Amino acid sequence: MYAVILAGGSGTRFWPKSREQFPKQLLKITGQRTMIQNTLDRVSPVIPPENTWVITNENNALETCRQLKTMGFCPSRLLTEPVRRNTAAAIGYSASILSKIDPDAIMAVFPSDHTIAKPEVFCELLQQAKTIATNNHLVTLGIEPITPETGYGYIKRGQAIDNGAFKVNQFVEKPDGATAKRYLEDGGYYWNSGMFVWKAATLLHEIETHLPKLHAQLDALTINTIEAKGKYPYRMFNESGKNIFESLESISIDYGLMEKSNKRVVLPANIGWNDVGAWTALSDISEKDPQSNVIKGNVVAIDSFESIFQGDKRLIAALGLKQIIVVDTPDALLVCSKDHAQNVKKIVEQIKLEKRPEATTSVYEVRPWGSYTVLQREANYQVKHIEVFPGESLSLQSHDHRSEHWTVISGTAQVQVDQTSKTLTRNESIEIPQGSKHRLANPGELPLVIIEVQIGNKLDENDIIRYDDQYGRGPA
Repeated sequence: MYAVILAGGSGTRFWPKSREQFPKQLLKITGQRTMIQNTLDRVSPVIPPENTWVITNENNALETCRQLKTMGFCPSRLLTEPVRRNTAAAIGYSASILSKIDPDAIMAVFPSDHTIAKPEVFCELLQQAKTIATNNHLVTLGIEPITPETGYGYIKRGQAIDNGAFKVNQFVEKPDGATAKRYLEDGGYYWNSGMFVWKAATLLHEIETHLPKLHAQLDALTINTIEAKGKYPYRMFNESGKNIFESLESISIDYGLMEKSNKRVVLPANIGWNDVGAWTALSDISEKDPQSNVIKGNVVAIDSFESIFQGDKRLIAALGLKQIIVVDTPDALLVCSKDHAQNVKKIVEQIKLEKRPEATTSVYEVRPWGSYTVLQREANYQVKHIEVFPGESLSLQSHDHRSEHWTVISGTAQVQVDQTSKTLTRNESIEIPQGSKHRLANPGELPLVIIEVQIGNKLDENDIIRYDDQYGRGPA
């Protein structure tokens, strides 16, 4: 059996922690691992990392590879999309790849940003679903509902078949409150988890029947893939492949296929599932204080109840709040009532219309070599806190519009400026003249931290000319 983890979402309901360039699946929502790391770890008892594929937006490819590399995941099993085209395109493309590797492949599909409280039961169900899928069924894991939830699609079960599964009578769109309550009272309905198990060949046949335009392009997509250059050789499209993928219809696998196929079955799953679809989900999956608050970070809460406080470095002081969400980041602060949590994406849509950078990026940015935080920015200068992981290095680069001054705070820096190489340690500095070719590396075993002061008339990330880069990144 093979796993395909869908990691192409943007996570707009988790703004401002989640941004387009750093979506929810790459965040540590609970615990010490990110959501995608937890997903890989959860499926590995049944499907080993060497049989696991991940598909994500190409902007997130390097960070996804970096997060998964210590878990046995092979970068050549990462597929990238140039644009988002919903789940039908991602799943169809992945199935086409797998069918050429193994014509009899059983394919299990998982979102990358859900939580499951009963992993052992989950693994048992996967084995059960595998058996069912061998009979050419399209198996979906249906979550037994515990509340009249209006935020999920529902599956109505039909006739029982072998191995505890049922034929699907109907896929139902997200209901209103009264309808959801009736579903719960009637029984025989399940939440649609977005987790599937099927033969890749069976799925491709159903795509040919119900999504013929997508099926007609799948062979061309698999032919027009290339290996990325650099440290992480993930799979990406060449220019022809990108054009084909961008031309595909944006449609979900549920709407495009599962609502129409006669091969669909549902396997009931009581696994403690949560799709972590909004900030309010933290109340279900996180520890709470005696006042039923979920608190993380630098927070002091007095006479506040049933609220969610997610702090960063600044102090959040909360007094007399009830059912409020407060999320602080270095460049944006979210304050909303719990009953508006599903509408956080409206804020993202608005700030996109206003072309605010906070919609896509943050003053804290992750890079494959480490991270940086913009501490202060004015018209003609900028100050950054830069951290470089042990053994990693930035690209050999130059800037046409700025000079830089580096001061080492901790660790050891190996600095190249034109033809000169120099080792710097704590409290030592170096000037990087405008136009000079330069590179920063960390040869040590501890993180390297420097303060960078940029001076010039153009201080954005577009003023970078790359000459050599171990991650295969282009000129800017």
